[in-house]
Amino acid sequence: MKSQNCKVFITLLIYFALFGITKLIAQEKPSNGIIYIEATVLDKETKAPLPFTNIIIENTSIGTMTNEEGKFELTISKDYISSNVIFSFVGYQNTSISVKNFKNPEKLIFLQASSTSLDEIIVKVKNKYKELIDKAITLIPDNYSQENVYLETYYRELTKIDNSYTKFIDAASTVYYSAYDSSYDPEVSKYDYMQFKRLEYGIKKVPLPEPKDFVADTRDQAKIVALRKSNNLQKYKILNQSKKLQAIDSTDLKWLENNEIGGGPLRLTGADKIKRRADFFNPKINSSYLFTLFGRSTYNNKPVYIISFAPKDSLQTKAVYKGEIVIDEQSKAIISYQYQLTKKAKKKLNQRFAAQLKTPESIEKKSKKTFISRTTSLMDYKIYVTFSKYKGKWYLKRIKSNNTYKNTGDLFEAYSINTESEIIINAVELNNVSKFPTPNIFESTFSNPLSNHKLNYNQNFWKEYSALVPTGVVGKALEDLESKSTLQEQFEEKQ
Repeated sequence: MKSQNCKVFITLLIYFALFGITKLIAQEKPSNGIIYIEATVLDKETKAPLPFTNIIIENTSIGTMTNEEGKFELTISKDYISSNVIFSFVGYQNTSISVKNFKNPEKLIFLQASSTSLDEIIVKVKNKYKELIDKAITLIPDNYSQENVYLETYYRELTKIDNSYTKFIDAASTVYYSAYDSSYDPEVSKYDYMQFKRLEYGIKKVPLPEPKDFVADTRDQAKIVALRKSNNLQKYKILNQSKKLQAIDSTDLKWLENNEIGGGPLRLTGADKIKRRADFFNPKINSSYLFTLFGRSTYNNKPVYIISFAPKDSLQTKAVYKGEIVIDEQSKAIISYQYQLTKKAKKKLNQRFAAQLKTPESIEKKSKKTFISRTTSLMDYKIYVTFSKYKGKWYLKRIKSNNTYKNTGDLFEAYSINTESEIIINAVELNNVSKFPTPNIFESTFSNPLSNHKLNYNQNFWKEYSALVPTGVVGKALEDLESKSTLQEQFEEKQ
């Protein structure tokens, strides 16, 4: 692969998988001493946005990431007025900016691409890059925390029905996250997470089926600190068509149609395959994968490998993913990866929820159908995972999931569902870590969505919180979601 072509491909990879000029605005709020920063991070040469840039207050774990448009917001205490903000992006030199310098709204800061050669290396060692992955797995105890920690997280989810955005929910939460110590029990965790607790929680809406590996570790806990919920504004075709079916209870219709994302923030942590030593990070399985060098680059001003992986051949049954992994060349720490299903694996997906209702007599006589059936099927998903270094260890920084569903059934038109969910770690707490009292725990089962969580909307809290700038709630999404009322009004209404 030519050097220039490899660099172009890696730039595209980074755009979709990982984390210029930067337009900055910052102000200190005299009422509470909070410093507010917002910025857009772009490439110096191309002026293209740098999505998922890692942003950290120097010598702390406090930070955030840019969204797909290169934008971010960060609120910090005035105690950090003399600190520096570090921008890290794969393939670029780290940039350090003093918090004080953010006060100039016209300040432009450039992120410079690194000059590391991206030429492909001639590999003479057989299966060299699988050996590199296996070495990274053996070094997990050295590179990742062996102690339980608190993760201060921001979580959001968006739902789109056909071509319209219908729902937006986000939450500030604290996650008790257990150590990377090989004690994860997949069978126990799956049993606990897959409990269907519709009656216990009063759930009248069927949750969307999740990827099989989206299982919260039963050792982990989540506490919801603050919550915002929009209304569901989609006028479902099925509901419009169902007005004539007077014999069907409206509650049942909502249960059939208003699909929810269950599990809360912890569901996404199922994609932390490093902690679980799962799939392509499982030495017993990854022999079914072919690992090749996509290229070399830099991150945090240090050289990294970018490794591609895919099933060795079409006969492999355990290897169902393809993607890329970024590994620190010196420490062998896995600092980010992305994966998605292969075409063959998509065809074998059998994750679906189905419901059946008695057909009203007037419809049954014409249709000859005794029951109305409805099925929601998971068709595809893509996952992005990133880590950030703090005090010599790598900690979870971001997980994003894009899922695609299809809803089909009798008497009604089919429709598609797309969900986008994301968790960002804003800070890591290492001291005085213990499990939460039972009343504070959000029950992380696949059938328990955040939309059912009882927590009043606190407008003042969100004014001072570092939320990921939600690109899904600008442009088309904002137009859809605010077609009847502003999000602010919806947040206040959905107490």
